[in-house]
Amino acid sequence: MGIRILLAFFSACLGMLVFPPVGWHLIAIIAWLPLILAVGGAKPSHALYLGLLHGVLFYGVTMSWLFDVFDGSLYLVVTLISIMALFTGLFARGYAVAYLRYSRGWIAAIFAAVWWTGVEFYRGELFYLKFPWMTPGVGLEPTWLTPLVGVYGLGFLLMMGAAMLCQKNRQRCFGAILLVAMVASVLMQKRREASLGESVLVAAVQAEESDLDHYIKLTKYAKAASDQDFDLVIWPEYALPYDIRKDKRQWPQLTRFSTEMGAEMVVGTQTSDDDGGWYNTALAFYGEQVFGEHYKNHTVHFFDDGVAGTEAKAVHTPRWSYGTPICFDSDYQDVIRRMVADGAEFLVVPTMDAMHWGAKQQYQHSELFRHRAAENGRWIIVAATSGLTQVIDSNGNRLSSLPIIDEGVLVSELGRQSGLTFYTRMGWVFPWMAMGVAVVWMIWLFVEGLVDRRRSEVKVDEA
Repeated sequence: MGIRILLAFFSACLGMLVFPPVGWHLIAIIAWLPLILAVGGAKPSHALYLGLLHGVLFYGVTMSWLFDVFDGSLYLVVTLISIMALFTGLFARGYAVAYLRYSRGWIAAIFAAVWWTGVEFYRGELFYLKFPWMTPGVGLEPTWLTPLVGVYGLGFLLMMGAAMLCQKNRQRCFGAILLVAMVASVLMQKRREASLGESVLVAAVQAEESDLDHYIKLTKYAKAASDQDFDLVIWPEYALPYDIRKDKRQWPQLTRFSTEMGAEMVVGTQTSDDDGGWYNTALAFYGEQVFGEHYKNHTVHFFDDGVAGTEAKAVHTPRWSYGTPICFDSDYQDVIRRMVADGAEFLVVPTMDAMHWGAKQQYQHSELFRHRAAENGRWIIVAATSGLTQVIDSNGNRLSSLPIIDEGVLVSELGRQSGLTFYTRMGWVFPWMAMGVAVVWMIWLFVEGLVDRRRSEVKVDEA
């Protein structure tokens, strides 16, 4: 048991190195392999504790920024980390049950990949406290395979390769080949050059102020400094944390500014409804003409983040079409995918990562936008309050960014794309299928276990 504990500990440590602030992404290829080794052949009850140990260590370190977000609330942070760790424990126990049933071989390795993907997808996208950040697929940089299978497909392949390496000789060869192919896929994606096509010149403002005059000043300064006419200006989430259109002085001021700049604008603001509620809004307009307003679909847990919206449509203007997901919307696979399917040629994202949340949180969050870009084959520009304001090409490669915390304006060309990736069309269904197979498979193992115990009891009685 001591060796198994060391392996689980070692796996958690490797996982910590995958994510910012260290960010050694390729370690994701082997980071979860020691955990699979530790669990294989263990009693299911022991495997559960090994998974919990791994989860508490891994999430406790990588998500230590939760103390900054929740003002040092030890009780809340420990509870959240423990809940995350329970899912690792669930995977470990399930794999241990399958290993006892199938022993070493193809079936056990396939189960590990399917079960991990199902548990991970449920935790990240469907569970009440859904949080899709710390997964093998997110830890690994975008790959050539990302537009085909997405983040959860990458996680499936990584776990398949790692599990195969823990099996017999033939499976080990297959696992090694698969993981080498994953490394090659990452390197290929880095070297791919994304097409600009008909580009759009966008200016993204990074500032934590909630003051209209301050944002106008920063934008004017950026235009003068760059000596270029912006096509589109984007201000962060909650740049104007009130219903700007109901402000009789500031709304005319803002529309005049847009006209003077000759640029469309996407501004993080709010929209009030007749029942006293409000929506966290990305408002797209030029002058007095409003092209679209997106209500944040994935509001943030434990924060007053408005009423969750349900639609995820592209903004269609006379010149182009683009998506305006808001911050947390981009953490999940659905919002951007739906906007792209609706015709978005590129994406502009107002987001808020508060200064006091710390650099670790901001850098970790910034990785998710890269995967959404690669999955859907779209350029993305992010305007964050304190970072990371960044430009990402359609292959998921970060081309430029502003230093975190500092105010500034990032000016960049964005490429326009119209084709749909396989992931946008069909690949997004894969984790749903994996989760369905995982549930059915686990129920089957449970039923087989009951039958075996019943047979054993009958034999004892007959004896």
